[in-house]
Amino acid sequence: MDSKPDCASPEVRPPNVGGGFGGLGAGVSGLYLALYIHYGFFAFLPLWLKTTGASAEEIGVLLAIPMVLRLLTVAPFSAFVGRRGWVRNAIAYTSLASAAIVLLLLGEPDHAGRIVIVIFFSIVWDQIPVLTDAYAVMAVRSRSLDFGRLRVWGSIAVVASNAAAGWAIGVAGIKMLPLMIAVLLIAPAIVAFLLPSDRSLSTAGEVTGGRWRDLVGDRGLVLAMVAASLIMGSHGVLTSFGAIQWEAQGISTTTIGLLQALAVAAEIGAFWFGAKLLGNRDPRLLIGAGAFAAALRWTIMATSPALPVLVAGQLLNGITATGTILGIMLVIAQRVPTHLSATAQGMNAVLLGLVLAVATAGSGLLWSYGLAVAYLAMAVLALLGALCAWPRTDRKTEINTDGLSASGVES
Repeated sequence: MDSKPDCASPEVRPPNVGGGFGGLGAGVSGLYLALYIHYGFFAFLPLWLKTTGASAEEIGVLLAIPMVLRLLTVAPFSAFVGRRGWVRNAIAYTSLASAAIVLLLLGEPDHAGRIVIVIFFSIVWDQIPVLTDAYAVMAVRSRSLDFGRLRVWGSIAVVASNAAAGWAIGVAGIKMLPLMIAVLLIAPAIVAFLLPSDRSLSTAGEVTGGRWRDLVGDRGLVLAMVAASLIMGSHGVLTSFGAIQWEAQGISTTTIGLLQALAVAAEIGAFWFGAKLLGNRDPRLLIGAGAFAAALRWTIMATSPALPVLVAGQLLNGITATGTILGIMLVIAQRVPTHLSATAQGMNAVLLGLVLAVATAGSGLLWSYGLAVAYLAMAVLALLGALCAWPRTDRKTEINTDGLSASGVES
């Protein structure tokens, strides 16, 4: 039976009020834009490591370090700053610290130095996306905002960053990559300092008690997090071997790049319209839709489909990935009191990181048994997510948003 932490219903405030440049909605959108604008540059980090003398084995180890540390550091840190009302400030200061740490790479440190820098960078930077989602969810609750239309700017930033990174590196040279990343990492701090504090997003009626144990006791919330993690984890084979599969089918690298861009374009459309289409329905329906769409997508991929079918499959990314992400964010916005939002985001990040790590590592083993086996295993994983996500009928979903729809928009 679903239960949720006891909290008073938050007061509904007018949408898009306060917060720096053009209102809180514009501010949070700008924060997502600033956060993701360096992602395209980050993709060239393995190349930078190679040019500075790192071996293939070392690069693999360095890229694996964040996956491990994320499981250990994100949840306690997000809970700590969330309960103290420091989410906005933590975004700003961790961004600045991340930029400073990246600059150390300009000294081209040796093997031990690279490991130390990556460890400290991972501990600091991994907090930022989680805290940004936490702040956005608080904004959705307190100002009646549409989460999808805030988060979409992150996807837009990824597209712009991927388009700009190759050109910028071609002009400045790969050796300048740490400097470029550091400059872009300052952007979230600048935006964060223009946003209202956490406490201005809280409402007078909300309690300040409660701990992560209260969230664990909310069965509906935990099942939704597990479902979202399973569905996102089911993308592991495509992420690891999709390009390899398509190249083996004779698809050119240019077309592969377009297929990947198409998936991001589908994300943008889904973020923009998803919450509006959901209306006041239970957001776990979005997660369930993501699960069934993922099962269909991986079943199609198991057949080595021709290019026109691949295009349709990539468009499904708007449901499999974006629907799942949007769904879990709206579940958290509905079920979790503001002061525990960062704690919930930390829990969700740890679950997601754990499943992604296992799915990504396991994808290599599955691939060795053949393409069909690998993708059908991912389809089963997605369907397990559907079982967890489906809204239970034994108790009415408790929504304490007083006049807000599932999207956070006034209904």
